[in-house]
Amino acid sequence: MMILATLLLAAADPVCAVPAVLNEPWTSWTQSGQAKAGVLAQGAPALILGKPLTATLTPAAQVQFPVAPGKGAKDGYGGLFSLSLKQAARVGIALSGPAWVDVVTGDVSLGSVEHGHGPDCSDIRKIVWFDLPAGRHLVQIAGSKAASVRVMAADAQANQPAH
Repeated sequence: MMILATLLLAAADPVCAVPAVLNEPWTSWTQSGQAKAGVLAQGAPALILGKPLTATLTPAAQVQFPVAPGKGAKDGYGGLFSLSLKQAARVGIALSGPAWVDVVTGDVSLGSVEHGHGPDCSDIRKIVWFDLPAGRHLVQIAGSKAASVRVMAADAQANQPAH
């Protein structure tokens, strides 16, 4: 019985001898940057495309989300970031841990267009993609069990050859 449990655990979480080589737009994922996520929309720190941050979160019940998160509004930890775009783009929001991600424009939560996991042997736990118009947006993180999470916003077209 112990052997079966060990095999199942190994299959669920592969041991990686070498971290994954990350392709665009995630090549800067391992760079360092730190910020304390905002608790109010006004003054929320900026996410800059292609620049990852290790974010210190706040108990979610203390965050004033402009729109109720899809999940985890009062559970665990959360926070807010601003994201400004000069032009419309498909943007991925990557997180290193389990949490809920919403993007809010004005007073409307925008639906995601795709989601998935990061590459095997990377610490990108999830990537949620949004088609965003130009302008200022808020990225809401909610329901994190950890008080910090690595977060990065990336343009799907970053460093892609022009056609």
